[in-house]
Amino acid sequence: MYILIYCSIPVITALIGWITNYIAVKMIFRPRKEVRFFFIRFIGLIPKRQTDLAIKIAETIEKELISHRDIRAILQSDDFHLQTGRVIKKRIEDFIEEKFAANTLLSLFMTPEISGRLTDMLMDELQKEIPGLIDSLFESVEKKIDFRTIIRKKIDGFDLIRLESIIYAIAAKELKAIEVFGGVLGFIVGLVQLAIIVVGKLYA
Repeated sequence: MYILIYCSIPVITALIGWITNYIAVKMIFRPRKEVRFFFIRFIGLIPKRQTDLAIKIAETIEKELISHRDIRAILQSDDFHLQTGRVIKKRIEDFIEEKFAANTLLSLFMTPEISGRLTDMLMDELQKEIPGLIDSLFESVEKKIDFRTIIRKKIDGFDLIRLESIIYAIAAKELKAIEVFGGVLGFIVGLVQLAIIVVGKLYA
């Protein structure tokens, strides 16, 4: 009888450890709305701190991951200017072809050679203006875009059920490992308690 009781100690502590960690993992998101039990209030960690987390995540993203400076660097790169020039040149060629093709009289004078020279002449002038034009447009857009506010609002308004499913889908193995670790740790604690009891009995 005593042997059965003693052997059950590690099993019970393992169960307690697993249940404790299981509840702790679940309480990251649940309960989603505040629950009162007498004078005690319960609410999940994320639901309770969603706004604070949104602010901190937005600040971190803006400082460490992306900022107006990063976007400006991309827009002011030579590669981007060349790509922009190619797009503009293609639009000019299409415009000349469409407009002159629609006019029979003009189409007689607008040969491919003349069209090419006209396009190149326009592009020579526009290519010089592209960096300043992009910079001017970015300054206008920059005043209207606040990454921190946009990200904060997105996270703060994010559906908790969807957020929970995303996190569980990404970290399911890790969260399950936390629960199992609680059981293993509880089992070890139970073995230590059993060893203390047995030693105490031997020297009693």
